[in-house]
Amino acid sequence: MKNKKIVNRIVIFLMLISTVGFQHSSAQSINTDKSKYWCDKELRPALLKLKEVKTSRPWFKVYDVGNHVFAIDEPYNYEETISYLIIGKNKALLFDTGMGLDSISKVVKELTHLPITVLNSHTHFDHIGGDHEFSRILAMNTSYTKANAKNGFTHLQIRNEVTPEAFCYTQLPQLDTAGYITRPFKVNKFIEDNYIIDLGNRKLQVIATPGHAPDAICLFEAETGYLWTGDSFYIGPIFLFDEGTDLKTYQHSINRMAKLASKAKKVLPAHNLPVVDPAEVIRANRAFGQILAKKVKGVPGDFGAITFQFGAFSYMIGRELLGL
Repeated sequence: MKNKKIVNRIVIFLMLISTVGFQHSSAQSINTDKSKYWCDKELRPALLKLKEVKTSRPWFKVYDVGNHVFAIDEPYNYEETISYLIIGKNKALLFDTGMGLDSISKVVKELTHLPITVLNSHTHFDHIGGDHEFSRILAMNTSYTKANAKNGFTHLQIRNEVTPEAFCYTQLPQLDTAGYITRPFKVNKFIEDNYIIDLGNRKLQVIATPGHAPDAICLFEAETGYLWTGDSFYIGPIFLFDEGTDLKTYQHSINRMAKLASKAKKVLPAHNLPVVDPAEVIRANRAFGQILAKKVKGVPGDFGAITFQFGAFSYMIGRELLGL
């Protein structure tokens, strides 16, 4: 993904609060005053209600969300990305690999000894950071996916993820921020919509849900009623202004997700909170329809987007996509 607004979102955010560009040879040189926010920021209250599983990697917070599924959270970073380890009888699936700021494979090995297959909810940089650590990777059969797998992301593209304002340095004291990149990765098999992943005693259906990104997907497990939504829905501001965003496509996707949510018991998004009431996805579908029908008004927000607030979630939509 070259010249992406998905990268620009944090670039703009950080430029607003700092006029100095930081490139460090090690985390020890980070301005601790500016990093103080993410180090002192309390965890989201809803996380405290979940069952935490301790690991040897303090950068990650791991939560048991039931049915042999673990949410691997990165709460000490601006992105607050969440990956999921889904354990079956014969193998396990890692849905996303996070920022790549610390080794997610070491956490996974502490949670299971089963063979691991990786699948990304989409190939934005904050979800593929650890892909290179794994040898078995499934991916959607799109040109967008193939380009990101081949190229990764350079330090220039994602350097603002490791500025003092963006993460807590004390959780990663040995991080080489100047060398931070997203490495390319090799895909073993390209898949399509409705592909079934068989982990032995559990089957996961891959649902194509483009709109936020061209290769965005969800996962649905009918037996448990678990719906993994990636970045297509989460509690917080849902970004629909990056390069590759398509509102009509997203409308179809959120409608499809809402139908699945009506049968779901838990929704598991890729940011902020790992467990969400499925009713929120149904609300999001109605809300997005109201936006496109121009029945609700938004207000100018960050990144040149228009923000439409609906309680626990909001939509941030690019002005040009709205024809403004």
